[in-house]
This record gives sequence, C-alpha cells and structure tokens, in this order.
Amino acid sequence: MEKKNVNTTVEALRRAYPNARTDSDGWVVNEPETMSPDTLKREREEYYACLDRAWDEVSVTEDDALFGEQLVTHLAELCRKAGLPEEACVRRTGAYQRWNLGMEGVRRIFRIAYRRNTSGRPWSAMSSKERIARKVRDFFERRYELRFNVLKQSEEFRPRAIGPQPWQTLTERDINRLGQEQMLDCGAAWPIDIKQYAQSSLTADYNPLHEFLAGCGAWDGQTDYIGKLADRVPSSHPHWRRLFHRWFLGMVAQWTGCSADYGNAVVPMLIGAQGCRKSTFCKLIVPRSLREYYIDDIKLDSAEQVERMLSRMALVNIDEYNAKSDREQAKIKRLLTERDVQVRRMRSDQYLLLQRMASFIATTNEMQPLTDRTGSRRYLCCEVSGTIDTATPLDYQQLYAQALHELEHGEAYWMSAEEEQLMADYNERFLTATTAELLLEAHYEPAPRQKEHFMRAVDILADLVQYARGNDRPNMRQLLLALKAQHFAHGAVGGQRGWYVARRE
Repeated sequence: MEKKNVNTTVEALRRAYPNARTDSDGWVVNEPETMSPDTLKREREEYYACLDRAWDEVSVTEDDALFGEQLVTHLAELCRKAGLPEEACVRRTGAYQRWNLGMEGVRRIFRIAYRRNTSGRPWSAMSSKERIARKVRDFFERRYELRFNVLKQSEEFRPRAIGPQPWQTLTERDINRLGQEQMLDCGAAWPIDIKQYAQSSLTADYNPLHEFLAGCGAWDGQTDYIGKLADRVPSSHPHWRRLFHRWFLGMVAQWTGCSADYGNAVVPMLIGAQGCRKSTFCKLIVPRSLREYYIDDIKLDSAEQVERMLSRMALVNIDEYNAKSDREQAKIKRLLTERDVQVRRMRSDQYLLLQRMASFIATTNEMQPLTDRTGSRRYLCCEVSGTIDTATPLDYQQLYAQALHELEHGEAYWMSAEEEQLMADYNERFLTATTAELLLEAHYEPAPRQKEHFMRAVDILADLVQYARGNDRPNMRQLLLALKAQHFAHGAVGGQRGWYVARRE
C-alpha cells in the first residue's frame, strides 16, 4: 500500500476521535467536552447559585407543605434559563431528601419547565408517530448516551449523569426498562420504539481500538519501545527483535485498516518450557483496557464463530499450538490471509461484510510443533531460553504511538520475500519429520539426472508402503512433499513424470 494511503487512514482515525486521550497504562481517559472537569465545576457552581436564588425568592416559608414543590419549580425555571443540562440538575436536586418529592416528582417538575418543541410546529399539528419519534429522540438527548460498538456488533448506553459513567451493553431487559422510564417521563413510546431508535444508523459507530490508538499521542522519537518489548523474550533467535517489530506493525495496521488486500499473515510462536510466562507475555501485548478483545484460544469447530472472532478480537493467542489437529492447523493457515469476513447478525439471516481485526500469536511446549513445510514461512518461531519479563510496567501509550508514527512514515508492516525465506529456513529446526520423510530418507537418496535412476512417484510409493502399517502408510501428497523437502530432482522420461532416486545400500 502507498504511504499516502496509510497516512490518510491514520488521520481519519484521529479525526473520528478528536478528544481521545490514553494514559501510559493504556486506559482511555477522554470524555466529551461537556464532561471535562472545568465544565463540571462551572455547572456545579451555577447550579448552586440558582439554588440559593430560588431559596431566597420562593414565596412560602420552609414550614409550609408546598415549600418543597414551589422551590423546586422555581429552581427548575432558573436552571433552564441558565442553560444548565436538565438531567444533571434533576440528579442534584433529587439527592435532597428534604423536598419530600422523590426522584420522579423532581423529574416531572423539571420536565415541565424544560419541555420545548424544537420542530417549529405545535404538537397538535404532528401525527402521533411523529410525536412519539420526537419524544424518543428528546428522551435520549436528555437522559442517555448511545453508541454502536462495531467490534461487538451491539449497542451500548450510559446515563447522562454528573460526570462520566461506565458504558453497558444494551440488552432486551434494558430496552424494556427504558421504555417504562420514557412513559413515566411523559412519553408515549413502547419498548419497540426505543429499540427502533437505538438500533438505527442514528446511533454513532464506535471502535474501541481506533479510540485507543487515536489517544496515544506523539512518540518521543528516542526509545524503541517495540524493540524493548521483544527483548523481554530471552532467545538466541538472531532476527527475533527485527521480525517481531515487523509483526507488531502489521497488527496495528490490521486494527487501523491500512492493509487493503491481505490480513496480518504472520504468527509469532513462542516455544518453551511450561512456566516461562509465554501466555502472560501474549496477553501483555494488549493494554488492559482492551483485554476483552483478547482471547487465549480459538475454537475451530464452528465456522460462524471463527468468522465472528476474526472481526471482533484484536489479538488471538493460539495456546498449545501442537494440540491442534492437522485439519485445524490447515484452517488456521487459511485464516491468516483473510482480509474481510462475512458475519451473520444475531437473530437474522442477513450477512455483513466486516473488516478483519484479529492478528495471531501462538505458544507451545513442543520443540517441533510445525508439520507443514509449505506453511512454515507464516510462523515466526522463537525458542524461549529463560523466563520472560512480564513484571516490568509497559508504557502502552508510547508503544503504540511509535507504531503509528512508523506506519505514517512509510515503514513496512508486511514481511518481504527475503524475510519470509529467512523465517522458513530458521524454522527447519522446528519441523516434525513426517512418516513419508522418514521412510524416504531410510530407503532412498537423491541421484543424478540419469535414466537408470528415474522412477515414477507411484512406484516409489508402492515400494515404501510395504515398510509401514495402517495409518502410518504415507499417501501420494505426503510423498511428493517429502521428495521436494529432501531436494530430489524431478523430470520426465518417455513422456512420464518422475523423480531421480537411488536406493540406499
């Protein structure tokens, strides 16, 4: 991909989340401008100024039974004129027990004071559906915030309260509760109306990975944080630091959508004894604020679940890779190059084409976990020679800021052909010899391209199977892979294809 396209993608990401801020531990600390500390302080001071004024101007004494209702009514009008947000004022006023009005009573008084028709037409001139739609929109603009999490493919909500509140997934129970609240709030909407609004494209898209990256800020330009992360893994691999750096850029590029044609197709594989903290290191790569988008294993028995995982997860750890069957390993190899995935929406027959987010990493205790020579260039095997440092704090802000900086400045986030060949050559030591390779090595050796050494593959196979039993007998595909792996010459004699072999004495 051209450099300018990468820059365009990163710039768009930052424009989408202009107020995003991330701390060194990876937590997103941004909030809308309306919830900044200065804004909250100003609103609190203005509210209490209105309260003091209402207390002075109310016409009845505190001993009167109507004092609470009149004071809150006057307070609501003053707050409205001051331009203070209705919901924050309701919550502050409702915290006082001395009014004897309850939260619902306070809310009803403020609703009457703040009620307005912004359409420019009287309510009586609207159809019943228009009135309901406008009241539902007004209800959410006052009471709740909504967003659509594109990774989870679900809606999230939180109250518009005093200060930031945690986001929650919008469930059917929540929709029913919001419907009841809207009715008590002088509305006429049913839960189906609430659901229709929340699940429409009026709800803004939200991507937690993009928000995190947009808030990382500028790299200091001095420290190689990605290299220091790779150095936590003690290994004799001569190229581990450089190749891990390349994979890390590929993972971040995958999150941002920089790659137009292929997914991040390389899998770092940590090979070491149990207890050297391989899995802990894999989890450490993802900041704690994004851990719900990290998974320790992948279940390959359901194609639909696999596709959903590719679009939802930021990083997938294939734990105990050697425990995967040959069929599962072949499926993993196919998944590595997928760029987009088709996912069926919950309780729907509609399929969506979603961007793949997931990159892969793997761990194993087996010293020879690879069985497919043709796919070995997809694995960055690293033998762990000691205990991985997972205790030292990691500056996630600078780690990912460095990755974004390098992507913007044209650093490659894919393995070159030379690097792929380097990985394939280094991975020879981690390949498990197949039965076909063992039988071939025991009975034949490469021979010159001479007619007397020529044999058809079917004849070689017929000779070798007599030395094996049952499931150990190789098939034609396994034999051909073994012949290529052991560098036997092939050619044609008399119009028939074959190999040049010599029987060992």
